[in-house]
Amino acid sequence: MSSVWLGETILSKDEKVDYYFRFNTFSAYMGDLNSYEDSMDMIYKGVETEFSRIYLGYKAIDFSGNKLEGWIPKSIGLLKELRFLNLSSNAFIGNIPSSLANITNLEALDLSRNKLSGHIPRDLGNLSFVSYFDFSHNLLEGPVPRGTQLQRQHCSSFEDNLRLIGLEEICGNIYVPDASSLHQQPEDLSSEPEQVVNWIAAAIAYVPGVFCGLVIGHIFISHKHEWFV
Repeated sequence: MSSVWLGETILSKDEKVDYYFRFNTFSAYMGDLNSYEDSMDMIYKGVETEFSRIYLGYKAIDFSGNKLEGWIPKSIGLLKELRFLNLSSNAFIGNIPSSLANITNLEALDLSRNKLSGHIPRDLGNLSFVSYFDFSHNLLEGPVPRGTQLQRQHCSSFEDNLRLIGLEEICGNIYVPDASSLHQQPEDLSSEPEQVVNWIAAAIAYVPGVFCGLVIGHIFISHKHEWFV
């Protein structure tokens, strides 16, 4: 599928959305509260899952594994009844929109494997129903918000964001970069050439010393032989 830009969509606060569609690897469902629909497959909390019967009150969008690019539109925060949002494995750039915190019924958010940068919005920690976040494999930086839901996530939900800090409580003894270690690494690298130079200097001094010792020893043995003849 060719590259697509997910543009800024303007939705009225009073607009009622009631639809289900599937196109290529796009899948989404939004509906009323009165019946069930046929089955569908979705990547749910990182696992491909088949929903045998879909309750029409369950609202989900799965745009994973496409070539969507550009910024995630701020207006996505107007979909306040959304329960599940998967935008993983695309080419989204820019910041994570803070308007996602307005989707108060959200239960799972997967933004992994994009090119998102900047900080994780602090207000996402206030989403009380979310049981699954995944921000891995992006370019995120700065402190991880201390919201309860974020702190309960597995370490893998934040991996491969080398400039994220404050993951000690989540990742435990697993090494994660912090502000101090990012500055210490160049010092450690610079000490290695210095050690190599020291070894070279020692070798240069050692070889002539051994050679001179052998010459002096040979002369001494030769003269000693003459003394006893």
